Formats: sequence, C-alpha cells, structure tokens
Amino acid sequence: MIYKKFKFLNNRNILSVIISLLVFSFILFISRSDTLYIVNKNIQSIYYKYLEETVVSSNILVIEIDEDTLSWRKMRDGTVTKQWLWRFPFDRKYFATVIDNLSKAWATVIAIDVIFWEKSNELSDNLLSESIKNSWNVILWMWSNSAWNAEFPYEKFSKHLLTEWFYSVTRDEKSHSVYSLTPFKKYINSDKIYDHFAIATLRWFYSKIYNDESYLTKKFINSDNRITLDDRIQLIRSNNNKNNILINYVSTDRFIKKSFLDIYYWNFKESDVKDKIVLIWETAEWIKDVFETPIWLVYWVYLHANIINTIISNIWISYMNFYVEWFLIFLLILISAYFNISRSSYVLILSNIWIIWLFISFVIFLILFTNYLLTYIIEFAVALLLSLAVSNIVKYYIENNSRLKLNKALSEYVSEDVANEILSWEWKINLNWENKSIAIFFSDIEWFTSLSEKFSPEELVAFLREYLTEMSNIIMDEKWFINKYEWDAIMALWWVFWSDWIETYRICITALKQQELLKKMNLKWNNQHSFDIKVRMGIHVWNAIIWNIGAVWRKMEFTALWDNVNLASRLESVNKFYWTYICVSEDIYEKEKDNFEFRYLDNIRVVWKKTPVKIYELFCIKWKLRKEEEEIQFKYRIAINIYKNMKFQKALSLFEELSEMWDSPSNTYKERCEFYLKNPPWEFWDCVRTMTSK
Repeated sequence: MIYKKFKFLNNRNILSVIISLLVFSFILFISRSDTLYIVNKNIQSIYYKYLEETVVSSNILVIEIDEDTLSWRKMRDGTVTKQWLWRFPFDRKYFATVIDNLSKAWATVIAIDVIFWEKSNELSDNLLSESIKNSWNVILWMWSNSAWNAEFPYEKFSKHLLTEWFYSVTRDEKSHSVYSLTPFKKYINSDKIYDHFAIATLRWFYSKIYNDESYLTKKFINSDNRITLDDRIQLIRSNNNKNNILINYVSTDRFIKKSFLDIYYWNFKESDVKDKIVLIWETAEWIKDVFETPIWLVYWVYLHANIINTIISNIWISYMNFYVEWFLIFLLILISAYFNISRSSYVLILSNIWIIWLFISFVIFLILFTNYLLTYIIEFAVALLLSLAVSNIVKYYIENNSRLKLNKALSEYVSEDVANEILSWEWKINLNWENKSIAIFFSDIEWFTSLSEKFSPEELVAFLREYLTEMSNIIMDEKWFINKYEWDAIMALWWVFWSDWIETYRICITALKQQELLKKMNLKWNNQHSFDIKVRMGIHVWNAIIWNIGAVWRKMEFTALWDNVNLASRLESVNKFYWTYICVSEDIYEKEKDNFEFRYLDNIRVVWKKTPVKIYELFCIKWKLRKEEEEIQFKYRIAINIYKNMKFQKALSLFEELSEMWDSPSNTYKERCEFYLKNPPWEFWDCVRTMTSK
C-alpha cells in the first residue's frame, strides 16, 4: 500500500499540509470559473442590501423626466391635460424654462443628461443657450471629442458650460452589472485627463458652497488605497492595485426627487432646490435608460446619484486584499484537514462545527464592523467541503483498510448496519437495551412444508437461496435491517440504528415490491418446477425493546423483543384466515392511508392477547386500483357495515355476491354470517373476533 511505501504519510502534520496544498491548488484552478464568479457576485449583493442603510445626502435632488412629463399638454386657457403628445427628446425650449426656474431657486449645480441628437429650431436653441449663460451652473452631456452630438450646435453652448468630463461607468464583463467606476480617463489622441461626471460636479459644488475656486484646479494625490483631493473628496480604491472605486448603492426611493413637470410649472418650494446638486434625467419606463446593479435595475440618473452620494457620505466599500483572502482560504483548508484526519469522530464533528462557526463569525464581523467585501466567498465554502471530503477519503484508504476487510467478512454473517456498529471508531458494543419505536416485518411462504417435499436437498437449498436473495435485496435497498431467517421466513426491522422517526411509506413500498417481484419469479418457477408460491406478510409499527442478547463476548445476537414483535408475527399468520397476503396493523394504516389503498379486514384479538387490534389489507399505491377492484372495495365496505349492524342475512347475500367475484375475505365473512344466523351474538356484541390459533 502507498502509506507503507511512504511512511512519512503516517505523520499527521505532513499529511495535513499535503492535503491542504492539493485542495488549495484545485480551488485556485476552479476560481477562474465564470459560474463561481457570478455566484460570488450574487452573494455580495446581500452585503449591498445591508449597506442600503447608508445616509443619503440631502444635497442631491433628482429631476425626473417621467411618464407624467411626457404625457401632458398645456391648453390655451392655461389648463393642463394628459394626452400622449410629446416625443422624446422634446423641444429644447422646455429645458430653458426649467433651468431658469432652478437658477431662480438657487440650485448650485444643474446637470442635464439628455443627448440632444435631434435637430431643433434656432429659437429653441437660442433660448436654451441664453438660459445656460444666465445660470452659469449647467453641465450638459457633451465633451469636445464626442461624436454623439452631430445635430447639436455645440459651439453655441460650450462657452457657457462649466467643464468637460466623461460619463461612462465600469460594467462588469461577466455579470454585466455596474459595481464601480473609474474616476479619471485619458482618451486616445488627447493629452487631457478628464474627471468623471461625479467628480467634476462635486468640484463645482464645493467651489460654490465654500466659495473656494481652488477646487476647480486641485490635483488628486494617489496613495496605496485612496485618491485624495482634500478632506471632503477622498476616493477609496476597490483594491490596492485597482484604479476604480466601488459604488455604495442605496435605494432610489430614498433620494429627494421632483418631476420635470413640477419644476416647469414652479410647483415646488425654493427650499427644495436651494444649494443642491440637481440631476435631470429620463426615468420614463418606456425609455429603458437603466443599468443592472448588484441588487436592482437602476435608471441612469440614480446610478450617478449613487456615485455622488458615495463620495459625499464618504462611506466606502472595498474588496479584501487578494493575498490576505487566499491566505485565509489556505489556513481554513489546513485547519480543517488537520482535524478531519483525526481518528475520533467527536473531534471531526466538533472541529467542523467550530470551523464553520468561526467562518460565519468572520463574515458577520466584516459586514457589521468593516466595509470590506470578500471576493471569493464560494471558494471559502468549497475549500471547507473539499478539505472535509479529501481528508476523509485519505483517512479511509490509509487508516481503515483492515477495518474494511473485517467489515466485509463480518457483513456476510450479520447485517451491514450491525457490522458498522461493531466496527465504529470506539470499538464498543452497546449491550444495554433500548426502548424505541420501530417497524417490524414478518414474511412466510404459504404451505412451504408441503412444497419442500417436492425438492431434493440440493434443489431446496438453491430455491431458498434464490428466493431469499431477491427478497432480501429489496428489504436492504429500502434500508431495513434483516434480523433473522427462519428457514423460509424473514424477520426484518426498520429504523433501528438511525433515529426515532420512522418512514412507514418505504415499509409499505417494500412489501408491494416483494409481491410484484414474486409474480415474475413465479413465471420462472412454473416453467422449471410446475408450481408457484404465495408469501404472507405482516407489518406493524410500535415500541419494542432493542438489545444485544446472548453470552457476552462469546455469542451475541442483535434483535427486537416485546409484545409488539409478537403481534407483527401474528399479523403474518392471520393472512391465512382471510386468504390475503399483506396484513398491516391500524398504526400502519393511520400513517399511510393517504398514500396507499387499504381495506379494513377485521377487529381481532390474537392468541394470548386481550387487547383487540384492527387489521387492514394493503393493496397498492393510492389511486392505482383497477375498475373491478374499486367495485369490489365499494361493495365490501357496504357489506362490512351491514355485518357490524348485525343484519347478517342481508350481509350474507352481499358477501356471496363478492365471493363469486373471487374476493377471498368475503368467503370468510360469508361463513361467519351463516354461523351468526344460527348462533346470534349477544346484544352488546363488539364485533371483535378472537383468534384461537396462530
């Protein structure tokens, strides 16, 4: 084996480092995946939602060119009526009026993000130019190298504008969302470095608010993680080696806003506008001037409102250092691998709980007390899971080879579940008894004694091996524990080793699967031996005593005892009195009556038991009865109710009719009706049938 050849692998410290390096290399490789990148970005969105509580500056006012703005028309009498009339962009004279009104209300900076790409008349252009000249605080979407403004008389307006700047944001190539922006840009064939719109706007805003024209000419100073103009304008880089800054988003509903229409008709207070940065953009739904952001679709105007608000509020977010984050991932893998190759299952479980708790606490700390974003969140989770998986695989192959061989040999004689229990890490067998709720299953071949006489010893063994193998496979596939074989009989227990909760659905499925398989096997046996077999089954669910019985350390048997085990055994034998093949207790019926088709058989008192129990026949999965079976069931229920009301003559006629339809339990009830007609029960008869034999 490999661990014998390389004995240093027996050293836990060396083995932990090797596992960690392998897992870390794999994590580095898969981190290039676009899928992981997108998932990480989606998880980061949760952090953005938390940061939505960031303060929104009262210095920002958004003027929306909304649906109301684009659907009104002023009539000659001065009234305003809603009527879809305007195209967009509409006549430039309306912007002139809005600029005049904002200037009269003492707006500090007026930024208009409208691409005037359509031709206009000279009168409207002159009005707009005059308004810009008189206000002297207007920023338009244009700069000298732009080719978008082909139909816009740039020369007429440029001399009255505040500055030139660029307007683009950084759209993520993979997620297509806007997380950040580049604050400065130098275009090809130009020596000039342009400020981003937000920075250009804030330069003019602060220069006017504080009457300090140096804001217009100050240069930014670069440091490791920030770009600084002064104490008021400090840009924090998204990462030390990045030139972009992350936008700290807040909900658009939290910004102060007005409709373009309200400003046009002076439907506002002067205090709503005074000393504010005014942003004018389209927000009409049909224009679709929107961008994807980490947590919502945002109109262009609110994208830039968020950028300005981020700079003004000075509450920044940034990514954790690349090398620090990968070091933490490696450290997580190393710690996890070291504890996961421990021989103690308690150490393995507790260490992983502790590591997960530590990781969650670390993330919560970042969210609550810092403004750092983890870039590789999924990589942390995958690293933890992968280190756990790889560590356990290594431990399995290196430390458990002898245990695996012993388990294989032992499983030939006892259930695999018992073998695993015996070969647990603690190497202890619990010899104490336990009272718990389990399901009990018994099956037996009908008339097997007579059947066995037809076989030679060799044929009988071959037949039983085939039968028991097929039935046992179904039982074990459905997670039963086969407690014992008694010649042709099988005793199985459900949910002995796992928990107190019992999945009775799978119990019923097991019995139905066995009966279905028997039909196919009977075809084969009919061809080979000219016979087929019928198997009776009994199922019950209740408390039983689970324990290891026998001579301690010499010969032990794991089994279940108590009256309820005996009851399950009796249910199997009760089938022969009703000519049925799957008999279940009332407890099984109550748990699974919505999933399977049952029918009431009787209320019986089994041998040596005083308490009566209702029994039912299991047919099939719900709604799978054939039409003729549904008819029999319907008539059978009517006959049973008449029988219980002691109207035996009427019940007899119904049971006779059902007998002719080959309904086996009806034969039993037909005989009872004939008996009670001759020997009427007493007045307070409880309908309980006392069984006199097994």
